[in-house]
Amino acid sequence: MLKRIKNLFKINRKEERITVEQKIEDLFESLNEDTMLIEIGSDLVPFGVLICDIISELRNEVQSECGFILPAIRVRDNVFIQENELIISVRSKVKENLFMVPNEQSIREELYDILKSIVYDSIDSIFTNEIAEKYINTVQRNNSWLVWNMTNVISVIDIKTILSDIILKGKSIKNIDYVFEKIGEQIFSDNNYRDCLKKYNPHVIAKQVVKSL
Repeated sequence: MLKRIKNLFKINRKEERITVEQKIEDLFESLNEDTMLIEIGSDLVPFGVLICDIISELRNEVQSECGFILPAIRVRDNVFIQENELIISVRSKVKENLFMVPNEQSIREELYDILKSIVYDSIDSIFTNEIAEKYINTVQRNNSWLVWNMTNVISVIDIKTILSDIILKGKSIKNIDYVFEKIGEQIFSDNNYRDCLKKYNPHVIAKQVVKSL
């Protein structure tokens, strides 16, 4: 029995160490890059306020549709690209490179749809661990017991994966308390936590939760 407890302790320590290392790595990555970045050429600079308004409208729509709070999208000019060029990047990876007619109607009609498509296609990259922790803290205020037990079984990274998967499958996490309750039902359906971990992975949990949303 003592040997079994020691082995279990070693496993828990190893899982904790990996989680901490992953958090540190993600933290340094977040310091060095923007989650989303829009670079614009000189002809598009006068429309910077319009572009920011489009981003604001998009953030409101995404939050209304799926409950996801889109992080800040930075806009900056780039003197090394063509005058009417616009580049959209997610975590330093270019997702769209286009040339726009520098007038209000053209920018509004094109940019909104393109940005929305990129957001949903890249939700797993945009959904950071820090955002997941904010959702966890929100639920904790109302159901600390559930959060305490859940985070002793699965990591923040797992929770982030589950929530982003739910959005990718066309469901909303707006009612985050209810979503966490459904996640909890999947995790604690087996009293043996270690068996539960072997049986489930974040993608499987998300798939099961989606059925009840």
